[in-house]
Amino acid sequence: MNIYLSLLLSFLLALFAYLKKSMTTPALILAFIFAFLITYYGGLSSFLMLTTVFLSTVIAGKIKTTQRKEITKDIHEKGHKKDIMSIIANVAPGTLAIILYYLTKNTCYLIVYAALMAEAISDSLASDIGVLSKKEPINILTFKKSKAGLSGNISLLGVIASLIGSLLIALIYLIFSHNLTNFLIITTCGFLGNFIDSYLGALFQVKYKCSKCGIITEKENHCNTPTKYYHGIKHLNNDMINLLSNTLAGFLCYLLLILS
Repeated sequence: MNIYLSLLLSFLLALFAYLKKSMTTPALILAFIFAFLITYYGGLSSFLMLTTVFLSTVIAGKIKTTQRKEITKDIHEKGHKKDIMSIIANVAPGTLAIILYYLTKNTCYLIVYAALMAEAISDSLASDIGVLSKKEPINILTFKKSKAGLSGNISLLGVIASLIGSLLIALIYLIFSHNLTNFLIITTCGFLGNFIDSYLGALFQVKYKCSKCGIITEKENHCNTPTKYYHGIKHLNNDMINLLSNTLAGFLCYLLLILS
């Protein structure tokens, strides 16, 4: 895409993020750089996929915000505002795929990019929408009921939101390419990527236990007291899990493309 149009579109997207106060300043700068690279090297379809991921995240975050904050206030370390690590975890692999596509002219990497975006939106919607489910979620490993908002838990509402998000990205790809096989691959990888994220979150993401109230949390401090290590790999937080699951979804897509 034309460099000036790429800059303009990326600036407008960053401006919207700034007005919505959805990112920290360092995250906003990095997001602008990633958006420019994706738009300039990947073209309009790539920009539309990125925009869809961003807008869906913003919109989902505005749904019953007070209720969501009340549910997750004792669990999540971060607020809803994206920081620089969140941008790296969800957009860096896709940006790399687009750069590889530009350098090699291999459309395989463009499809991988779409799968990465599908996983990012799938995971985001599953978390933001799923936490609002009226039914208690279950742990993906034990299938026992667990606390809403805790990594590794899934709900039917979250699964449906995840599938819809993945389909949205795959549909954008289909409109530009008219390739039904790749549409199905993108949808599958994005959707399964969310389950990979849940499995990794349940198995490896670090969790703590409050020594005062006994709640299991992702926070290092709770009840104004340092929490005690409970489960998972230390320093392997939600951002690292997101980065890993996003990358694995891309590798899965690449493998399916080779086999198809």
